[in-house]
Amino acid sequence: MLSEQQFLIELQKAAQVSNHRFGLFLKGDDAWSKEFCHYAAQLNQGRCFQLGGEALPFVTQFCPMNKGQQLLGHECELLIVDLSNEFDANSVTSVLGTLRGGGLAIFIHASQSQTSFANQWLLRALQQLLVVKQGSDLPLVPLCDQLSESQSDAFAMQSQAVALIKKVVTGHRRRPVVLTADRGRGKTSALGIASAQLMLERKLKIIVTSPTIGNVSPLFEHAEKQLGSVTRSKFKLEWQGSSIEFVAPDEVVRGNLQCDLLLVDEASAIPLPMLISMVEQYHRAVFATTIHGYEGCGRGFTLKFQSWLTTNRPGTRFYHMETPIRWASNDPLESWQYQSFLLDAELDELPANIAPDKLSIALTHYRQEELFNSPDILKQCFALLVNAHYQTTPNDLMLLLSDPAMKLFASFEGNNCLACIVGVEEGGLDRELVQQVIAGKRRPKGHLVASSLAAHLAVNEPALEQSLRIMRIAVHPSWQNRGIGSDILSQLYQQTDYQFYSTSFGVTEELFRFWSANGYRPIKLGIQRDQASGCHSLIMVNGESNWIESGVELLSQSLRYQMSELYHQLDTSLVQALVDSFADCNHALSGFEINILKNYAQGGSSYENVSMLLAKHIWHSALDESDGLLIRKVLQQWSWADCAHDFNLAGRKQVEMRIRQLLLNRIK
Repeated sequence: MLSEQQFLIELQKAAQVSNHRFGLFLKGDDAWSKEFCHYAAQLNQGRCFQLGGEALPFVTQFCPMNKGQQLLGHECELLIVDLSNEFDANSVTSVLGTLRGGGLAIFIHASQSQTSFANQWLLRALQQLLVVKQGSDLPLVPLCDQLSESQSDAFAMQSQAVALIKKVVTGHRRRPVVLTADRGRGKTSALGIASAQLMLERKLKIIVTSPTIGNVSPLFEHAEKQLGSVTRSKFKLEWQGSSIEFVAPDEVVRGNLQCDLLLVDEASAIPLPMLISMVEQYHRAVFATTIHGYEGCGRGFTLKFQSWLTTNRPGTRFYHMETPIRWASNDPLESWQYQSFLLDAELDELPANIAPDKLSIALTHYRQEELFNSPDILKQCFALLVNAHYQTTPNDLMLLLSDPAMKLFASFEGNNCLACIVGVEEGGLDRELVQQVIAGKRRPKGHLVASSLAAHLAVNEPALEQSLRIMRIAVHPSWQNRGIGSDILSQLYQQTDYQFYSTSFGVTEELFRFWSANGYRPIKLGIQRDQASGCHSLIMVNGESNWIESGVELLSQSLRYQMSELYHQLDTSLVQALVDSFADCNHALSGFEINILKNYAQGGSSYENVSMLLAKHIWHSALDESDGLLIRKVLQQWSWADCAHDFNLAGRKQVEMRIRQLLLNRIK
C-alpha cells in the first residue's frame, strides 16, 4: 500500500504528465492536515498559494477567504484552500483559475458539523475529489494519458486571437472583433499581448474598459511583460509615447474619448445598449467575454449582441477560444468546479411542439431541502437567470441553500424552467434597531430596501413591516413578451402574504415600464450612476401603506428640483416614463397659467419668462417620444448649444421655434 508521501509523488507525476489539475479533500486533524500540505509544498517546489484560514509558514502568498480575486492574474503550482472559518464560493472559484496544469488543489478543515444545506452541498461536492482520510486507505491515483497536442493548440488559438485583435487597428474601420472563451483560455492575456505588440509597432492610444479594473489586471501585466520598462499606475500604462488606460464603461459611453483601439473585457456584464453605443462611437473595438464562470453571462446575451452586430456591422469577426491555455483539455478540477457550482448551466432549447399560449404557467416555491435534493432544478433556474443577463454567482447558489430569507419560485414544463423569481424577505425589525437605522448608526445585513427606505423617509414602517424584495425575475426567451412575467408576479402575490413588495435595479425605460405596469411605484432614485451599467439605482414598491404614497410624492417633488443637476443626463425616454408615473401627484395649471403658455407658443413673451410654467405643464401632462427636446431644455436645463447639437438644429433660434411648436401642439 502506498504511503501518503508515495501517493503524493505518484499523483504529482500523473498531473505533470497529463498537464491536468487534481483536487484533494483532506479529512483529519489539524496537525496531520498541515503536515500533509507541507510535504506537498516541498515536493512541488513551485509557488504555493493559500486561501482562507491562518497563513501556513511555507506558502508563497496568502489571501483571506473573501479576497481570492486579488490573486487573479497570478499563477501557482499548489493551492491550499482552508475552509475552517468561512466559505466564499466566488472567491474559491476565482482562485482555482490561478492553479496551473500539473498542479494540485488541497481543501482542508471543512466543517462537518454545520447543518445548512449550503454546507451539505459543499461537503457533497468535496466528496467527489480525491478524498484522503487520516489513518485510512488512500484513493487510487487516476490513470492519465500523456499530454497531447492540446497545449500547442491552445497557444495557436491565442496567437490567432492576437492577430485578430491587431487586425482591428491595421484593417478597415467598423469591423469589430468579438472574442468568447471559458475561463482559463488566455482571453485577457491575448488582449494584453496584442496591445503590447501594437505598441512595439506604432504609437497609439488604447482604452480598456470592463465592469471592474480587477478583471483586466492580467491585460496590463502581460503588456508590461512584453514591453519591459514601462511607466505604470493603477489605471494606466505608458511606453515610448503609447499608452493603455483603463476607463469605466459609463465614461467610455459618455465621453467620446480619443483612442486608436477600444478593448472591452467581460462585455457580457455590460448592458447591451451601452455596448451598442460603444460600437457606434468607437470604430476600432474588440469585445471579449467569458461564457461560463462568475464573470460570464451565458450564451443568451452573447447571441443578442452578435445578432445586432451581424445586422449593423456585417464585417464583425467572431472567435471562440475553446482550448484551455493553462491546463490540458478535460481537466478534472475544472469539471468538478463547473459541476459543483453550476458554472456550466446552459439553457435548454424548448421542444418545438410546445405552444406557449396553450401552457398553464404554475409557479412553485422550492424550499432549500428540495433544491438540495434536486440539483437539476437549481441548475435549470441558474441557466435561466444567467441567460437573462443576471450576474448569477456561486455565492448566490450558497445563499439560496443557506439563507432562510432567500426564496426561489419557478415554473417548469417537464424538465424545462419556463420562468423563475428570486426574492429575499426583509423587514420585521424591532423598533429600537429601526431607530438606529433611521439615525444612520446601523444598516442590518440583508435588509437592503427596508433599511434604505426607513433611513430615506425617516419613518419606521418600511423596516417594521414584513416585505419581499424581488431580486431577479426571468422568463425563458421563447416565452418573453407574452405577459408571463406579469402572470408569475400575480401568482407570487396569491401564494405569499407580505405587507409590501419591492425591487431595486439599475433603471432603464424598459425595466421601469415593466415594473410600473405591474403596480410598482418609484420611491427612491439613486444619486450616483453605476459605473458598469451607466444606470441609476431605482427602488420601486407595491403596497397600500400610507408611507408609500408619501414617499412617491417626495420623489416626484425631489425630481422637479434635482432633474437639472443630479439627473440631467437621464435618458429622455426614462424621464418621460417617470413623469407619466407621477401624474396623480401633480396639480393642474390654472386657466391664467395656460393662457400665458398659449401666448408663448404663438410667438409672444420669451422662454425665460415662461420656463417655470413650462416645467409645471410638462410635469402635469402626458409626454410622448416627440417631447425629448422639452425634457432636455425645460426639465434638465441643457444649454441652447447642447440642445441644438443633440437635436441637429442650427442654434437657439431654431431650438426655441421647435419648443414653441411642441407646446402649441400640446395645448391646442
